Amino acid sequence: MKVLQVAKFYPPDHGGIEAVARDLSAGFVRRDLQVEVLCAHKRWRHQDTRDALGVRITRAASFGLLLSTSMAPGLPWQLWRRRRSADIVHVHMPDPLAAVAVFLARPQARLVLHWHSDVVRQRVARHVYRPLERWLLARADAVVATSRAYADSSPALQAVRDKVVVIPIGAPPPRPADPARIERLRQRYGPRRIVFALGRMTYYKGWEVLVQAARELPADVLVVIGGGGPDLARYQALPAAAGVADRVVFAGPLSAGGVEAHFALAQVFCMPSTVRAEAYGVAALEAMARGLPVVATDIPGSGLGWLHRHGETGLTVPVRDPRALAEAICTLLADPALRQRCGEAGRARWAARFTAETMADETVALYRRLLGMAGAADPAPEPQAPSTP
Repeated sequence: MKVLQVAKFYPPDHGGIEAVARDLSAGFVRRDLQVEVLCAHKRWRHQDTRDALGVRITRAASFGLLLSTSMAPGLPWQLWRRRRSADIVHVHMPDPLAAVAVFLARPQARLVLHWHSDVVRQRVARHVYRPLERWLLARADAVVATSRAYADSSPALQAVRDKVVVIPIGAPPPRPADPARIERLRQRYGPRRIVFALGRMTYYKGWEVLVQAARELPADVLVVIGGGGPDLARYQALPAAAGVADRVVFAGPLSAGGVEAHFALAQVFCMPSTVRAEAYGVAALEAMARGLPVVATDIPGSGLGWLHRHGETGLTVPVRDPRALAEAICTLLADPALRQRCGEAGRARWAARFTAETMADETVALYRRLLGMAGAADPAPEPQAPSTP
């Protein structure tokens, strides 16, 4: 079976969708599928490479981003060249450029749309893009939603409910953190307790809310926020403006080893996102896989509240409420037994349903069903909330 993944970007570029595409590629290779990735470059240079797994990665030269869309005019041409070579074309959405490429290239493969999020913020662009989005959904053979909660709340998916298959995003097993790197962080941050947050420097992550919440945290608590993006400098200026420059650190982009070291050093992980553009919460899942209790926001229509459960894997607070966020963080910091219980429950939940291997298994099973291949299995049932006595 030949699979072509089409994504906006691909590792080593960082991001939740990029990580999903990488983990799927790794899972497909382990299952003896032929895998290729087509994406945009972040520079005006075409690039063909193979990664350590042997996956061919074609990056189309790009002028940059406009309204969060990569301006890579060569990407439709590259897809057209491959229109007959793949059995499955797997497109990660939202990505208007990929939608244009599918419209122009008309690949003959089965088309799977991986619906990570609706277009939420760009209202003008959304109205212009909507006819193409409708065409793409009508053309798709299947639409992968990352949670039932998001599928049910997505206006775009209501007309194609019969095509929607829920396959939760999975995370790979954690890698051991380097003790020397952990020790360097201890020396940098001192003996303070660490609240760790991780994500792109963008509007929906709620970093300004977490900065405000830090004003109500104990003096021996340090909030460390990792991640990069074009707005990093603006966010790095927030702690000083809020009077908490000594309590909040925007650490910038972190390497894989740096992320592991911060997870290992932290007592609590925090995800203060504010709108449905936070459709799932991959970083929260990564924290759960590492046995770290989570404080996250209750975003209506997002899969985050289904992935992370209040009172089980951590605590949930209202959106844009710095005081409630601070109180939840303090509750976990003050109760080691609660932290341990929530951390263990999070790790168990990840292992039972949300591993990268499970995600790859269910995706390959979907491909086999679409291609009419024997032995195709139905996806695993979604885990149910525990019954109350």
